[in-house]
Amino acid sequence: MVCLNKNEQGAELLTGYLAKTLDAEGLAEVNRHIQDCEECRGLVTVWKKLDEFTAPEVTPGFDARLYTRLAAEGARRHWWRRLLWRPLATLAAAGALVGLALFVQNPRTPDAPKQPSKAEIEQVAQALDDLDLLSFR
Repeated sequence: MVCLNKNEQGAELLTGYLAKTLDAEGLAEVNRHIQDCEECRGLVTVWKKLDEFTAPEVTPGFDARLYTRLAAEGARRHWWRRLLWRPLATLAAAGALVGLALFVQNPRTPDAPKQPSKAEIEQVAQALDDLDLLSFR
């Protein structure tokens, strides 16, 4: 038998085994596997322990106390959100306005090719002449 953790129908086999709804052959096969596989044996043990667990009794007035506490938590959280979100929203709006103003003031345009000045042309010409002198020998 393939391990219950690796079997596609492992969950159905496990629930059928625990509910004793499997046929005799399936029950015997899962039982043999559980005897051999430590991991599956531990899983079945945990499920059996969960079946034995009994929930404690709920005290009278539990619902009322729970809803009162939830309302108090909600009210406490509300002032904190107001305190946090208002400054953040104001800062975000101010930052967006500053960014928009900077963009409008200095829009990005592609740099136009720069025309060389007369001095730069003369420097290049002088450098070429010097190069010719050095390479002539």
